Amino acid sequence: MKKKLLFIAPNYYGFNEVVYNGLRSFSEYEVIEIDSTKPYKYKNISERVYNFFLKKFRGLNLKKVKSEFYLQKSIEKYEQYDLLLINRPDLLTKHALETAVSRSKKSKAILWDSIEKIPQSNEFLSKFDAVLSFDPADCYKYGFTPITNFYFKEAQNWEIKFDVALLITYDNRINDAIKLFRYFNNHGIKAKARIFAYKKDQIKEKLPENMEIIEQIIPFKNSCEYYFDSKIILDLSHPHQKGLSFRPFEALGLKKKLITTAENVKSLEFYNTTNILYLQDINDIEIPEDFLKDEYLNPDLQITKRYSLENWVENVTS
Repeated sequence: MKKKLLFIAPNYYGFNEVVYNGLRSFSEYEVIEIDSTKPYKYKNISERVYNFFLKKFRGLNLKKVKSEFYLQKSIEKYEQYDLLLINRPDLLTKHALETAVSRSKKSKAILWDSIEKIPQSNEFLSKFDAVLSFDPADCYKYGFTPITNFYFKEAQNWEIKFDVALLITYDNRINDAIKLFRYFNNHGIKAKARIFAYKKDQIKEKLPENMEIIEQIIPFKNSCEYYFDSKIILDLSHPHQKGLSFRPFEALGLKKKLITTAENVKSLEFYNTTNILYLQDINDIEIPEDFLKDEYLNPDLQITKRYSLENWVENVTS
C-alpha cells in the first residue's frame, strides 16, 4: 500500500495544481490534495437569504462556516498520513491545523512568501517538524530550512519574435516597468508585456503601446508559454522581497536569458553574465549590446536538473 501525503494549499492562480501534479508524478506517495481557499457555493436562494440574516444579526458568515467544515472533514478523511505539506498554514483554523498535524507522522510548512510580506504566527509554525522557506533572510533569522523555486517546463522549439517579455501583476513595480519599456523602445529592443489588473481603470499611468493590460490572470501552469517566442525574460522584484521569484528558474528551464532587478540572483550557482543581467539602478539603465546578441550559454546539465520540479519534489518529500 502506498504511503499517503496530505497536501494543503490555497488555489492561487493554479500554482497549487502545478505542485500537486509534481507530487503525484515524482513522488512515491498517494497524494491527497485539499484547497484551503475553496469557496462555498450557495445551494439555493434561501441559503443566500439565510446567510444575510446570519451576518446581520449574529455576526456569522455561512460561507466561511461551510468552507471551514469542508476543510475539517477533508482532513479527517483518513486516520493517518505519512507526510503533511502545507502552504500558507495561516489560512487554516487552529483546530484544522492541529487535526492535520496530529494525523501526520511528519509535517512540513512551505512558505513561498517572506514573513514580512505575509506574517505567519509562531503558534502555527512551531507545530511543524520543519518549515521550508525560499527567503534567505527568514531562514537566517528564524532557522527555517532553505529551499528554492523551480522550473516545470523546458525549452521549446519556437520562433523567436521578441527580444524581451514581461508578465506581471499591476502593483508598485509598474513605474519601473514603464522606464524599462521606454528604454527598450528608444534603443530598438523589441519587447512585449502583459500587466494583469483586476480592473483596467485602476491603472492611472500612461503605458507604452507594447504593454498590454489584461483582466484575466494567466494560470500559473500556462504562464511560461508567454515567454516561448522571446529571447529574454524580464524579472522585476518586489521591493521587500529577499528571495528570488520563479523567473530565474523559468529562464533556466526554458533556456532564456534574464534581465532582473533582484541582486540575489548573483548567488545562484548558474549565474553568469552571458545569460543574466542584473540591473542595479532602474534610473540608470544600460543593457550591453553583447548581452542582446550573444547566444545563450548552457549551464552544466547537472546544475540545471537541480532546479527542476522533479528534484524539488524529491527534496521536500525526503
